[in-house]
Amino acid sequence: MSRDVLILSRTEDELAVPPVMAALTRRGARVWRAATDRMPHDGGVTWRGPGDGWIEVPGEGRLDLERIHSIWARRVAFGAGPHEDPALGRAIAGESRHVLLATLLDSPAFWVDPPAVYARARSKALQLRLAAEVGLDLPRTVHTNDPAIARAFVEDVGGPVVAKLATDVRIDGGTIYTNVLTPDDLGALDQLQGCPMILQEAVPKAAELRVVVCGDRVFAMRLDTASLPGADGDWRRVGQGTLEDWVPHRLDGATEGRFRALHERLHTNYGAADVVLTPDDRLVFLENNGVGESFWFYPHTDLADAWADLLLGDGPVRVAPRALA
Repeated sequence: MSRDVLILSRTEDELAVPPVMAALTRRGARVWRAATDRMPHDGGVTWRGPGDGWIEVPGEGRLDLERIHSIWARRVAFGAGPHEDPALGRAIAGESRHVLLATLLDSPAFWVDPPAVYARARSKALQLRLAAEVGLDLPRTVHTNDPAIARAFVEDVGGPVVAKLATDVRIDGGTIYTNVLTPDDLGALDQLQGCPMILQEAVPKAAELRVVVCGDRVFAMRLDTASLPGADGDWRRVGQGTLEDWVPHRLDGATEGRFRALHERLHTNYGAADVVLTPDDRLVFLENNGVGESFWFYPHTDLADAWADLLLGDGPVRVAPRALA
């Protein structure tokens, strides 16, 4: 059986990918890493009919679809290419992404995770509904573009409220972080009519956890955000400066089981969840990210080996229903 593993990544992804590549190589796998931001100008895909296609991986060669054992869709990030017209560049990037994924979906490979599964699992509303079903605690939440409903929600919470977007929107290269609403923000809620947002009660924090599920394995690390200036609303604001501050956190078996159950319902094999640890030791689930970062787990856990187990089929995997896969 083929042990060719294809990783769809990007050029500047040197923290998350190499440790997994090393673990796979130790198991005898051949790893193909495609820098999607260099495609289609460097490398590309060809499909000539069912089972007759390949991907050209820059610096690696041609990988036939039938040879691929598994695909890790780590970061699919096509660049716009050298075009003066931004609209043309975006069109080319979108077309390239569609053709690459459509071609690779003709492969019998196991995906982490299939594009349709990932797209479904990104829904914050779905995540919260399923998290409640498996017994995870949630913050009070509303998704709305109705200013009156937003004001009523803030009044009902009676304390700090945070606002965030449903997707990873970037403006001029900058991330829009989760923010605690200020009096000025509350006075500008009429602007919601033009763009919906997610409002949540600001749960009191003793610390924040990132809980990673990889296959059937569950890992958790803790960041004591209460003692980090600038990290109270969204620790990502000072993210690079916190890498030495994360420490392993032990979850009890029942909590691990709830996270596994959440991924069973999402049909996903990987996810990185943001969780609040309250001063009274409750765990409150905020959201799950299907391609969330977890590279700082590698020095403290055997997450890289868990990835190798998953991508080589050496452990339990979740197979999505045919309608999604």
